[in-house]
Amino acid sequence: MISFQRILGREEEFFELLEASAQEACAAVAALDSLLSPGGNRSLEAFAAARRKDKQITNTLEEMLITTFVTPMEREDIEALADALYKVPKTVEKFAERYLIVVDRVKDIDFNGQVKLMAEATQLVLRMTQALKAGRDLGRIKGYQNELQRVEERADDLLLTLMQPLYQPGFDALKAVILYDLFALNEKVVDRCRDAGNVLSHVLLKNS
Repeated sequence: MISFQRILGREEEFFELLEASAQEACAAVAALDSLLSPGGNRSLEAFAAARRKDKQITNTLEEMLITTFVTPMEREDIEALADALYKVPKTVEKFAERYLIVVDRVKDIDFNGQVKLMAEATQLVLRMTQALKAGRDLGRIKGYQNELQRVEERADDLLLTLMQPLYQPGFDALKAVILYDLFALNEKVVDRCRDAGNVLSHVLLKNS
C-alpha cells in the first residue's frame, strides 16, 4: 500500500535531522573543551565520531530530498543549511588535529576564551534549529541571530587580542605561525555558526 505521508512529506523528520546536526556541532566543541583541559584525553575519536554522525545526518537529508515529494522548505535551502551545519564539527576537528601535532609547542597557550565563544555560538545555532522545528518563530530566531552576531563580534575582538603578541619583536617565528593558524581556525568555527544562523534566518524569512 502506498503511504501518502511518505509521498507528501515528512516535515518532522527534516527538522529533527537538522536539530541533530546542530547537536553534533555542540558535541564537537565539548570534546575540544575536554581535549584542552589539563589531563584531557589526547584522542581524535570524539571529533571523528561527531563528524561521522553529522555526515550520516547530511547523507540522510540528501536521500530524503530525493525520495520525498513535498518538503517543509525549498530543497536547496535544506541542502544549504545541512552543509553549513556540517562544516562546524568539521572545522573543530581540523583544529584538534593540528593542535595534537604541535601540543608540546603550545601547551602554555590558553584557548579557553575562544572555546567558550564557540560553545555559545553552537548553542545558539542549536536553539535556532529547535525554534524552527517548534513553529518557525521568526521573532525568536531573529533574536538568536542577533545574539550570534554579538558572539561573532566578541570572537573577532578576542582574535585580534590573541594575535597581537605574535607580531612583537623576539616572538618565536615558528610558534607565531602555528598559533596564527590555530587561533584563526577557532575563530572560523564561530564564523561557520554565523553562516548556519544566516541560512536559517534566510530560510525562515522566505517561508514566513
